[in-house]
Amino acid sequence: MYTVVSSTAQLAHYNRIWSEVWKEKGFELEVENEVMDKLLVSNEHDEFIGTFEVKPYQPDKVELREVATFHLQQELISSIEKVAEVDKVALLPKHRGNNISRLLSAMVYYADRHLLDYYVCLLEPVFARALRISFKVPMRKIGGRTPYKGDDVVPTIIDVGRIRRNKHEYPWVLPTTQEALLESSL
Repeated sequence: MYTVVSSTAQLAHYNRIWSEVWKEKGFELEVENEVMDKLLVSNEHDEFIGTFEVKPYQPDKVELREVATFHLQQELISSIEKVAEVDKVALLPKHRGNNISRLLSAMVYYADRHLLDYYVCLLEPVFARALRISFKVPMRKIGGRTPYKGDDVVPTIIDVGRIRRNKHEYPWVLPTTQEALLESSL
């Protein structure tokens, strides 16, 4: 379901996927230096089809403060060690649809492994709506649509801790048998 990038070949796949999707969406391409993990999402045939990046949440990060007031949100202030920033969430166009569940499940299992309770992110508005309406992801917008690096984004806090502790309430989370597969792939 997901692979933590650990080789040059995996990094090449990761960079190809997110940059292709970013160009399609009109986002500026940017490379972040402070990253916890770069992750590749696989489909049921073990083909790399998507990405996401997890960064340490830094409440003092000027770039984030200019877009949203994450640093003023009580749930983040009181549990800073359980917060991470998610970026470069991407699925190749021909793999969207059912694979959104794989991407979201990978994010949940990553949070499980690292005991994360919150993801802060700047979501593309259509994707944010899909997460809220179709997937019922527990999330809270902390601002409206904001122009950012080539497109509009919605500053959002995802309560990934609620999902990881209550997977049975989210039908899109892949079966728990997948958790064992994840552990063996790391």
